[in-house]
Amino acid sequence: MRDNARWQQKVDGAYAVEQFRIDWKARQAHCPQGHTSVGWWPYTPANGHHSIRVTFAKELCTGCPQRALCTRAKAQPRILQIQPQPRQEAITQMRAYLASPEGRKLYAKRAGVAGTLSQGVRAFGLRRSRYIGLAKTHVQQVATAAAMNLDRLAAWFVDRPRAQTRVSHFAALAA
Repeated sequence: MRDNARWQQKVDGAYAVEQFRIDWKARQAHCPQGHTSVGWWPYTPANGHHSIRVTFAKELCTGCPQRALCTRAKAQPRILQIQPQPRQEAITQMRAYLASPEGRKLYAKRAGVAGTLSQGVRAFGLRRSRYIGLAKTHVQQVATAAAMNLDRLAAWFVDRPRAQTRVSHFAALAA
């Protein structure tokens, strides 16, 4: 499960979705300031993934002293977009687990496996087989794995530093 990418998650003290109390039976959400939502609608964007839009009263949001920590909208109230209950609860539970030390350890393993696969695809042509037939393809994959291990050993022996993450053209312009 990836992290919440909204700006509220990145700003200290901002009100992310996790700070809102959701009453699934009453179909309402309560903001950290105690205001109750006024709208609850099913929403299906173009990608077809069903979600729920929860809106708050414009009068309450515009006069709220904590508005800058809640939304960047000029005149509109805060709108939450949440998943249906089973999915939203699973997302919240998984994010909490991944924030724990045990979850970070598991994520580090996953990242290591992803890095190995990426190296195999980019540097060793792992996605392409030079041969036809399952047996010959398997031999090539075993040879590729051995070559990756030898390359990593050679890098370790000569103390070759790991490559840095690629900087996109857009990020390079920002610098």
